[in-house]
Parts: sequence; C-alpha cells; structure tokens
Amino acid sequence: MMSIKSFLTFKNLFSELSADKEKALFSELLFMVLAGAASADLNIEKTETDRIAAILKEKLDMEVTHADIKTSGEVDLSTEEIVKNVRAASHRLSVDCRQELLESVVEVFRSDGSVGPLEQDYFNRVVGALDLTPAQLLRL
Repeated sequence: MMSIKSFLTFKNLFSELSADKEKALFSELLFMVLAGAASADLNIEKTETDRIAAILKEKLDMEVTHADIKTSGEVDLSTEEIVKNVRAASHRLSVDCRQELLESVVEVFRSDGSVGPLEQDYFNRVVGALDLTPAQLLRL
C-alpha cells in the first residue's frame, strides 16, 4: 500500500529551497531568460550579448562569450519554453531573485538604445510568468 508520505516529489514542490539550490536555480534561469532576451527581437546585437556577459559575470561570476549567448539564444529554447520554465520555477525563487531577473532583462533590452515591440512582448510574458505584484515590480 502506498502512503501519501511517500510522495516526496510532490512534497518537494512545496518545500523551501536551500540557499544553494535557490542560487543554482536562479543561475540557470537568469542565463536562460537573458539568452532569450537577446534573441527576442530576432536580431542578436553584440551590445546585448556584451551586457549579458557583464551581468552574468557580476551576479554569478560566470564567464560566457558572445558565441555562447548567441548560440543559446538561437537554438536552445523557444520563448514559449522559456516562459513555461520561468512560470514553473518562479514560485521557488524569492521575490528579490525574481525582481533581479527582471531588472537584468531591462538592462539587456536598453543596452542597444531602443526597446522594440518584440522585446516588449518578451518582457511582458516573462513578467507574467514571474508572478510579481505591481508593487513588487516597482520594488515598493
């Protein structure tokens, strides 16, 4: 006979993440979302990949190249898959991590001097998946 107590995977969905596991999840999600941001307007600019590399170095001490980011943005995941992953992971991340992720996307979009309609759409979809209130979006 199976006991409810044996549903460890289900229980883990609702348990707190350790600081190390939250950092690992944030790292993967940040790279994924920023690579998607670079390709959101279908034109991966060097200024965007340079900004992504700087963000990843600053926040995660991760070294990535223009080619790493460009390749990930072009072939790894579609916007739909990225949004699905963000939605699944967002409730496991602190509000601060979700805000930091969103601010990083804004930095990337603004790095080339303009934010186009495809980038705005990507931003709006990521915001929806992050499950932040309007007050949290503005850090009130």
